[in-house]
Amino acid sequence: MRRGHFCRAWCSLLLGSFGALSPLFAGPEDSLSADVRPAVSERVESVTLPSSGRSYGFRQIGLDAKYLVTRPVHLDGSGILKIVLTVGATGALYSFREEIRDWVQDHRDPDRDRFLDGARVMGKGAVAPSLALMAYGASFLTHDAREKETSVLLLESMGFSAAAAGIGQTVLAAERPREGTEVRFFDRRGHGVSGDAMLAASIVPILSRQYLTPDLDDGRGTRFAKASAASLLYAGAFLTGYQRLNSDAHWAPDVFLGLVTGFSIGQMLCDSHESSRGEAPRRFLFTAGPGVFQATLRF
Repeated sequence: MRRGHFCRAWCSLLLGSFGALSPLFAGPEDSLSADVRPAVSERVESVTLPSSGRSYGFRQIGLDAKYLVTRPVHLDGSGILKIVLTVGATGALYSFREEIRDWVQDHRDPDRDRFLDGARVMGKGAVAPSLALMAYGASFLTHDAREKETSVLLLESMGFSAAAAGIGQTVLAAERPREGTEVRFFDRRGHGVSGDAMLAASIVPILSRQYLTPDLDDGRGTRFAKASAASLLYAGAFLTGYQRLNSDAHWAPDVFLGLVTGFSIGQMLCDSHESSRGEAPRRFLFTAGPGVFQATLRF
């Protein structure tokens, strides 16, 4: 395949892959079958919430864990289709993983390396705990339970995502590109899911849903600012993933699975908390122009 044709094919493949990025991103009303929704509502309504309606105690953590474990069992046809698409995208990336690696390594640049190394800070293990500590401390200034809930959500997202990524690394125990091409199944020495990409992705849905999802009374300027900030968060996660490719630390499917893991679990945790408050899951809305253009970005 000619290099130019391959580059275009790879870009199309990645765009299609990230379009199916998470089989579980949809809110409860989208992914749960009709006969299961009442049971979910009954479960979450039994939680004792603070006066603000936000829950962040141990009981909520237990309910979140149950929500994560049982959510895939209750997927409807649309949810199953998204899983199939995600599996298919992963398989396609495995098919082209050596070509993708060669293209990335052939186009390395010292300035770009430094930029990507800086962006990788989102994938450090101390980021989520640091943000959680900052949010918890801020709660004493704002006197709002949202900050304490955010603190717990960040730690939950990091912990549950790490557990899921650890299972994935054992199931698909791929060698690092610079070490070899072998992929073993059920081996403890594998790197089949990028931990850095997972860590970076796990904090994005939490911050986006807690602070950067536009409210109905937000003006255009506020909506634009929130959308821009959320876009930067997602861009940071994707750049962290690309850095792992650029440094020859992971194959493309490893990065893809890491991003899927972090984004999916973060979104599901937010869904769980919003369901506990009796709210429908909120999504990204960006409106531009005098009623002329409205785009809904759903992550």
